[in-house]
Amino acid sequence: MFALGCIQALQCAKNTCPTGITTHNKELQRGLVPKEKAKRVTSFAETVVYGVGMIAHSCGVRQPRDLRRKHIRIVESGGISVPLDQLYPIPPVKPEYSGKTRV
Repeated sequence: MFALGCIQALQCAKNTCPTGITTHNKELQRGLVPKEKAKRVTSFAETVVYGVGMIAHSCGVRQPRDLRRKHIRIVESGGISVPLDQLYPIPPVKPEYSGKTRV
């Protein structure tokens, strides 16, 4: 939304967005130039992809899809860094209830 030019006017649901992003009002939409904004959105998306790749590389994985909960660390109030998978372990999966009664 910011790359499109959103100024957080909080008019999204009122059809009165002053930047023309979230309105059907033709007069307000004049400020939204798709060709110009497409470049900004593309640049933003490319920057995000680059940044996520940099984070993945910093964590020692080849690509972002290899990131796991163990790579995220939370610094607690005492200044100790704890991996997310230790701080919030994934609970064991319970067997599904089939709906059938056992006889």
